[in-house]
Amino acid sequence: MNPMCNVVAERVALGESLGDVAEHATTCERCKLTVALPGSLAKTGHAADPGMGFASRVTAGAQHRVTVRRRQRLAAISLVSAAAVAALVLLFVRPTAESESVAYVPEALIRQLPSTNPDPAKPDPWMPKPPRAVDKDVRSLVHLANTERSMRLGARWNRLEKSLAPYGAVLKGTQP
Repeated sequence: MNPMCNVVAERVALGESLGDVAEHATTCERCKLTVALPGSLAKTGHAADPGMGFASRVTAGAQHRVTVRRRQRLAAISLVSAAAVAALVLLFVRPTAESESVAYVPEALIRQLPSTNPDPAKPDPWMPKPPRAVDKDVRSLVHLANTERSMRLGARWNRLEKSLAPYGAVLKGTQP
């Protein structure tokens, strides 16, 4: 592509007169097509003007979109806030451990029903175990949960201080 062709294309795009490159534009096929392009576009017959009321139509459409978005935003905010209020109500109204539930019956209300076990030699499986019969696992868990025993210091500090001595010398700026 000739540099003169670039100058012709630039002047046609800007709508300027060709001036000193007009001679080149008459001889070059590519430049002839470029110069003829605005004329062929003008012959298409499409109106460049959008017509009367274009600005008002665009403004009305934009305002409609803004109001629709505002309504959707308000609806979404109200739904989210209603869900949050419902969650808070469920959180604070839910039954606590002390309140009566379907599975909890106080011992005072339990009537002593006759045993369904006809053989008195066999223990009744429905009777509670005596309080002295505690599982070994429960005993070990209670032993591990003893915080007073666990809080005692059990580290040998002399051994720890010996291994940290070089770091103390570095911090003080002296060699051991």
